[in-house]
Amino acid sequence: MPMISVLMSVYNEDEVDLRTSIDSILKQTYSDFEFIIVNDNPDNNSIKELISFYTKKDRRIKAIFNEENIGLAESLNRAANIAKGSYFLRMDADDISVPNRIEKQLEIIQKYNYDLVCSNYYFINESGKVLERDVKVFNNEDLIKMLPKENVVHHPTVIMKASVFSKVKGYRNFPCAQDYDLWLRMVSNKCTFHMMPEKLLYYRIRSNSITGKNKLKQIHTIKYIKEIFLKYQETGVDEYDYDKYAEYIQKVHNKRTVKDFNRYYSLYQEGLRDLKNKRITKGLKKIVPIIIRSKYFRDRFIEKIKSF
Repeated sequence: MPMISVLMSVYNEDEVDLRTSIDSILKQTYSDFEFIIVNDNPDNNSIKELISFYTKKDRRIKAIFNEENIGLAESLNRAANIAKGSYFLRMDADDISVPNRIEKQLEIIQKYNYDLVCSNYYFINESGKVLERDVKVFNNEDLIKMLPKENVVHHPTVIMKASVFSKVKGYRNFPCAQDYDLWLRMVSNKCTFHMMPEKLLYYRIRSNSITGKNKLKQIHTIKYIKEIFLKYQETGVDEYDYDKYAEYIQKVHNKRTVKDFNRYYSLYQEGLRDLKNKRITKGLKKIVPIIIRSKYFRDRFIEKIKSF
């Protein structure tokens, strides 16, 4: 059976959650794996000590201690560069894998020779309680169709071929949405995707996980990633350039836009849901005043209409 490389980056997770997450991998029914953990927070001594403890506890764990904070994308690339597995399995430092996750995902990706397999998952809150939320499961064809529109592959549920990861040159230097950029490059390279309906991960939701400012940056980054993907489809030229991305973010991510986003985002989303559920009058009453006051949401609403 093949070697699996589990890739995890740690920054500032709660120690109890981190222990639970690591233990959920160490207790997997499939045992032929290496577990590469990158500490991307050199100033957090408690995390450093905890990772060091686990490297002594289990020989399958390999630790990388970054000398400075380099972000998720570069940390995962560092892990991938020393990985020996035929497949990479992603794991976040505060989520929990079910005991047979690796076994089940490996069986599917090998049997059908997929390039990437993701799964359904549970939502849990900060205390570990399962939330009443569901994820839409797509068949393979619909998954490929949906990805250029939105990210429907949940990063910490993924197992993928190491050879494919190498072929598309891994993660690129985005501060967020690095996974989405990777999936779209895999789509461009005609890679195969599959989503398992089984829930194989407990995904932790935190009340402060994404602030309004960071959420807005994520939205703008996703828009940029979509644009360079579409240009590649049209021209065959990959226009990714970090300096150009930084210029783009600086231009669109200003104080006025952040202020409008924080003030109106929740109500705007409610209005869109009302329109989607055919509560037209109710939805318009929420959205119209917002798009009159805010250029950012006016532009977003026009984009939404054009997409339909």
